[in-house]
Parts: sequence; C-alpha cells; structure tokens
Amino acid sequence: MKKISVLAAAAALLALPALVLFPGCRSTTSGIEGSSTVMMDADGGYQYSEYVVVNNPKVARGLQISTLSQEFVGDILRAQITLVSKYSKTQQYQYRFSWFDESGVELDAGARHWIPFIMYGNETKTLQGVAPNPSARQFKINIRTR
Repeated sequence: MKKISVLAAAAALLALPALVLFPGCRSTTSGIEGSSTVMMDADGGYQYSEYVVVNNPKVARGLQISTLSQEFVGDILRAQITLVSKYSKTQQYQYRFSWFDESGVELDAGARHWIPFIMYGNETKTLQGVAPNPSARQFKINIRTR
C-alpha cells in the first residue's frame, strides 16, 4: 500500500480550483453566446427577448454579434445571427446552436457539435440554424476561437 504525504495531497487539492477559476484553459469554453426566446402573448402574437453574453473578452474584441433574429417557418423555429469581424486579418472560429422548449429544457442535447467557420478581415457574416422539432421556443448560439 502506497502512502501519500499530507503535503502532496494538499498540493493536489489546491490545484483543483485552478481548473475552475481559469476557464480559458478548457477548450469547451464559449467566447461569446447569444440567445433569443419566443413567447406568445395574450393576443396570439409573439414577443422576443434577446441577450448576448461575453465569456471571453479576447473573442469579443474581434467579433461582435450585431443581430439575433428568429422566425417560424411553418411551426419550426429558425434562427439567424449576424456577426461582424472587428479584426483586419482572417480569424477562425467555431459555433454551435442549442435549442430549448418553452420550459427551458434543452432539445437534442447530444446532437450538438461545433461547426468551423472563417471570418475574413472586417467581414459581416450570417449564420443560420433550424430547430430540431416544433417544440423549440428558444435558441442559444455559442461561438469560440478554433
């Protein structure tokens, strides 16, 4: 049976918070995320709420979400995001969409994957996604550097 010194055990425990406190070290961290929710009002019309969250200021310095929009095509939610590059050089990114029902439950969580894309210097680009089924009422897009 191998013994571990108290000092070695303490050092290992102290290193764990670094993985939580420095999320830039993890490859799954999103740089920017945008979200939009669609709710039906009492008159049968739709109300939308949108927000953008910056998780990585370095990504946000070079890339901006200028618009988040959505529409129903039949009964399926379609999302459209317009991005603007603030860099003069070509940058490589990845994005993925997540879809949620009106209760906030994620739909097809295991089906999400990162899709690579390129932003050329000072380019404006549109990304689109289509919900996996008619129960989607909210989408989120995550964007990170490649």
